[in-house]
Amino acid sequence: MSLIDVGTEAIAIQDALFESLGELTPELEVALDALLAKGADSLDAAAWVVRKLAADEEACKAEAKRYQERAGSFARQGESLKGRMLFALDAAFAGKLKTERNTIWGQNSAPTIGFEVMPDADLAVIANQNSELVRRKFELDKIALKNRYEAGDPIPNGIQVIENPGKRSLRLK
Repeated sequence: MSLIDVGTEAIAIQDALFESLGELTPELEVALDALLAKGADSLDAAAWVVRKLAADEEACKAEAKRYQERAGSFARQGESLKGRMLFALDAAFAGKLKTERNTIWGQNSAPTIGFEVMPDADLAVIANQNSELVRRKFELDKIALKNRYEAGDPIPNGIQVIENPGKRSLRLK
């Protein structure tokens, strides 16, 4: 019995029970016993497949992690080799070398400037004194809004409440 057949049979039995006002007739009893006998095996087999797929997923994640680490190792090795090449190029070839297959040279990047708040400084004080130098991000405090909503307090105009129904899902143990 396929999983679709199990679901279809269960719905048919549920409909018949509804029509008979919950009375379990001998015909419904036979159909229910057949569903339990055949359907349990189908669901059990499907549960095994779900577990196998979950194990395959974990194996793929582990393999992906291994490949990611390997790619990182190759990148670090390449950067290290380029650093040694740049040292040799600057020391022995005045920063440029041309061969049959490659032209290799060193190049300086443009200088950059960075800014950070000092550990003993207060960003709020800086913002009050020089507001154009500090960006402020405005966003809803969803925890405070949830607490207000659950307490029955009014939500300000301009804020929409969106209630998401819970999702029914299958659990295996």
